[in-house]
Amino acid sequence: MKYNIVVDFSHYDDFCGFGEIARNFAPRLAEAKADDLHFIFILPKDRVGMFGDHIDYIARENKKKADKIFTGKIDLWHATDQQYNFRLCKSGIKQLLTVHDLNFLYEKSGLHRLRHILQIRHRVKNSHQIICISRYVRHELAKLMQSDRNMGPVIYNGISDLENIQPQQPKGIKDAQQPFFFSIGQIRAKKNFQSLVPMMKHFPDTKLYIAGDDHFDYANTLRQLIEAGGQENQIILLGKINDNEKVWLYQNCKGFLFPSRLEGFGIPVLEAMRFKVPVFSSYLTSLPEVCNIYAQYWSDFDPDTMAEVVQEGLDKFNSRAADKAYEHSLQFNYDIYTQEYIRIYRKMLDKEF
Repeated sequence: MKYNIVVDFSHYDDFCGFGEIARNFAPRLAEAKADDLHFIFILPKDRVGMFGDHIDYIARENKKKADKIFTGKIDLWHATDQQYNFRLCKSGIKQLLTVHDLNFLYEKSGLHRLRHILQIRHRVKNSHQIICISRYVRHELAKLMQSDRNMGPVIYNGISDLENIQPQQPKGIKDAQQPFFFSIGQIRAKKNFQSLVPMMKHFPDTKLYIAGDDHFDYANTLRQLIEAGGQENQIILLGKINDNEKVWLYQNCKGFLFPSRLEGFGIPVLEAMRFKVPVFSSYLTSLPEVCNIYAQYWSDFDPDTMAEVVQEGLDKFNSRAADKAYEHSLQFNYDIYTQEYIRIYRKMLDKEF
């Protein structure tokens, strides 16, 4: 018997973690040897058809008409993130939900926070199986739901295969010879980039390049803080970058800085390890779980203490430490990730819920 599985890749073109995962998961799932499974991908309309004729497609803009576009029986619907705007809930369709984070618990307040709580509780209760991307997220979700019912195994995200990509110097970098630190992420308050501004006064001969989507209000707040410190020539916001530019930054930076306060996983820290770069991370949420012993941690965000941690970490970092961190990063693999989900699909379809 061949089962029909809808996998929602609506975020395929987005510059965020969801998009990164979709761009790695979709091609591997399309190429997987799974003759008992037939996939229907939800993608942005410009991407429909990109993986060949053996896949059926529903344009993201039309997914509310999924049962009319795909007229066969849908056996399983995989919502690949908890922020989906629609999934088809009908009798006979198994529901799989991947939960990436519960950051709203700490970012929102009042009625806005309550609305998100009610929404995630509803979505979890109406799912047959829940997959979380870290033990930290699983613990947070179980605490919120006061139950771990229907929670499956943790499936860690993979890391993109960046090592074979041709590096390209970003246009925003004028002097490629000057030493620099690198950080990346959406320029939002939860990423805590402002903590790096006073710390950088301890490294006057080193620049800091921060890459990521900067259309959020916080980006202007961060720029104002940088200007107030007279550091506009030292700390540069690069905006969105492509993979070629990201590879160049990883290859050439003297250290990767990641002071985030809220992470369901934390892909960039592992990417940096893949390039054998010393990693400096906050000790919050999922990051100690993901980095393990292969990062240096800030226990607080006092600028003097942060600078001491960075300097000590740079001084003791060597090729053996780099190799160990690299080996650690290899276990976060999208081929393994894809096979884990195929195993979950088969288990759900063979099991009565």
